[in-house]
Amino acid sequence: METKFAPAKRSSYIDVINSNISLDKIPYLDEIFCSLSFIFCILNEDRQIVYTNDILMKTLQVQSLEEVLGKRFGEAINCRFSFEEPGGCGTSEHCRYCGAINSMLQCQRTGVKTTSECRIRRIVKGAENFLDVEVTATPFVHENTNFTIFSLIDITDRKRRAIIEKIFFHDIMNTASGLKGFFEIFESIEKEEQQDFLQMGASLCQQIIDEIGMQRLLTQAENQELMVDKQLIDSESFLHHIASELNFLAVAKGKNIVIAEDLISIKFESDPVLLKRVLTNMIKNALEASDEGDKVRLSAIQQPYNRIRFSVHNRKYIPRDIEVQVFMRSFSTKGAQRGLGTYSMKILGEQYLGGEVDFTTSEKEGTTFFITL
Repeated sequence: METKFAPAKRSSYIDVINSNISLDKIPYLDEIFCSLSFIFCILNEDRQIVYTNDILMKTLQVQSLEEVLGKRFGEAINCRFSFEEPGGCGTSEHCRYCGAINSMLQCQRTGVKTTSECRIRRIVKGAENFLDVEVTATPFVHENTNFTIFSLIDITDRKRRAIIEKIFFHDIMNTASGLKGFFEIFESIEKEEQQDFLQMGASLCQQIIDEIGMQRLLTQAENQELMVDKQLIDSESFLHHIASELNFLAVAKGKNIVIAEDLISIKFESDPVLLKRVLTNMIKNALEASDEGDKVRLSAIQQPYNRIRFSVHNRKYIPRDIEVQVFMRSFSTKGAQRGLGTYSMKILGEQYLGGEVDFTTSEKEGTTFFITL
């Protein structure tokens, strides 16, 4: 069977059952496994589950071990990439960047305990669910057969706290410092220029409010507490308003936010606050990726079946290794404790606005993020 990364070969279900029976004979193994407060399982050489504790079954809401035996870990937890290829978990292109698969393979290759962080995109009740986890793969030999003990600890809350601290201690502090500097020099500005400076000061205040508001929205969204308030929106005035606000951002300095000439004016219903957050993050990402003098192009076009698509284009290309990880929570090219921008687009745009959030990228055409409603 073909694979784009890890071996696709599987053991037969009979072999899996025989491994389970053999492992079950180890004294107190079940008692030890079930005393642990995190997911713990044993994998065979083909990365299939042959033994697990009750935490995994409770997490998956399954009643019997037979429902997970023989599955690979990504298949058991319903990772959205585990069914992309016929070979299953570990065989898709996305799996190249999966911390769980890489830990398993390194452990098998070296015979050494391996720990790494992993971002998982699960499908739960038809919606995407994002997890940050720490995984550990440990070699284990039983009756001359090689196994891997695989454990998983959910560190989503730890990552969330780290990101919040980064936002408050870095982004907001920088903006507040800029606002302080603005007031320090305001009195020395010529009166005819003060009006422009007041606009800049108001923009800095708005940035602080937006940063706090974005985190509040995202926390509510992840806790399923966010309420959607649909209102009538005009596409043309909506985009012009967002563009005029973002022109004062520090990251927009020397760059041009332009509105496409074919921008349509159409009225539609959506939540203006959430949609603005999605588009603002798209525009900020595009500005951060752009060089001085570049254009970031905003557009809205009508599509078949009563749909509208908002898009944000910049001329930079996203390399393939980054492209396949873009919407993962905590993934960022900007360093540690970042990576909420594209993730929040996905959560707000799809789970709450009911749209489709995606992007296209190529060396020739550049990158376009879009939301279709």
